[in-house]
Amino acid sequence: MQRTNNLLQLSPFFLFVSLFIVSTIWFDGQFSAVASCMIAIIYAFMLFKKPLNEKIGIFLTGTAQPTILAMTFIFILSGAFTYILQKIGATECAINLGLCIIPAQFVLPGFFILVSFFATAIGSSMGTIAAFVPIALGMSSKLGLAPELLAGITVSGAMLGDNLSVISDTTIAAAQTTGSNMTDKLKANIVLVIPAFLMTLAWLTYLNYGLTLQAETALCYQLCDVIKILPYILVFVLTALGLDVIGVLVLAIVAAAAIGIMHGNFTVLQASQLITEGFTASPGLQEVLILVLFIAGLSHIVEYNGGVHYLVEHIGRCVKTKSGAEWAITALTFLINAAVAINTIAILVAGPIAKQIGDKFKIAPKRVACLLDITACICQGILPYAPQLLLAGSLAHVSGVSIMPYLHYQYAIALVLVCSIAHTACKR
Repeated sequence: MQRTNNLLQLSPFFLFVSLFIVSTIWFDGQFSAVASCMIAIIYAFMLFKKPLNEKIGIFLTGTAQPTILAMTFIFILSGAFTYILQKIGATECAINLGLCIIPAQFVLPGFFILVSFFATAIGSSMGTIAAFVPIALGMSSKLGLAPELLAGITVSGAMLGDNLSVISDTTIAAAQTTGSNMTDKLKANIVLVIPAFLMTLAWLTYLNYGLTLQAETALCYQLCDVIKILPYILVFVLTALGLDVIGVLVLAIVAAAAIGIMHGNFTVLQASQLITEGFTASPGLQEVLILVLFIAGLSHIVEYNGGVHYLVEHIGRCVKTKSGAEWAITALTFLINAAVAINTIAILVAGPIAKQIGDKFKIAPKRVACLLDITACICQGILPYAPQLLLAGSLAHVSGVSIMPYLHYQYAIALVLVCSIAHTACKR
């Protein structure tokens, strides 16, 4: 890796974000985000002197990271999973069941609690979004609510669970890179998460109270054959037992196909075709997958050329006090996460320098790990080009930007984090 330590090496990332924002605001998203990223990649290639083949190799190394490849498979499998569940009527059944369990006057906060519990149990924001956004879309249609609202609630609950779960890769990465005990880190997290969780519930209850829901929501819908929701239960149980999300989705797809065959919805041959159609039937999902690969390659070029190292060095130099150290760790994590758009990678990159800053200013490892994980959760949960919002937007048939106003938990936890660091400064 070359270390130019030049702000110029961060400019491809700024170019992409600028083009993304301009496209969304001025052209209503008609200018492809993939094209924006391609322009930024071409520009990044021009910033360092290497043979073209080597530049392409560096780009491909970024796209071939295990975390990135895992996400691409999750995109593919979630598309097939959602599609085949719709074909057997499982999504409709899950929506009806949810509306019977959750009272109409408590739909929004109740759905948030349900998603948060699921995400905490399985430790995967992507898996949670893949499972719940189709249900959220159906509920929004039945209740006459904006799909962006329920998609935002889903992403909020997914990020809460990803941050709080002991089996989440971000939680594990934060604990390992800072030398923190997992239990201590979890306790430190809970202190900040609970106020944000309660704030979100209060706000959603207020929103729910002000909604005029369709009259039919007062009724308990006739439930479909309960066996059709078994794939959802399978996803919950297997992931809670520690099985990787990719393996869980494969087994859930097989189970859904078997149920469809049993009920005569389709034949074995048709089931195999439906699995393939599940991905190809959604052009938006394909674009999201390509964009994630492009962003991963672009981020690796920026990191290779020293752009991330530039951030690390210059933020570290500004630290003078303990509260300043906490602000530095937070800013460093947020900026790196914004640059690479993958929270686990951001924590792995920022973790070692955060530990050094924490040791220098005598900040407890559990506190450093907590700052890392929560900041990455906030950033990852509000980036319109992060995989989480891209996947949610694709499944809900809306743009990631349109979901941003409804990410209530992310804004609540950000406020709690700022207050917590300010409190550290006041104790001096």
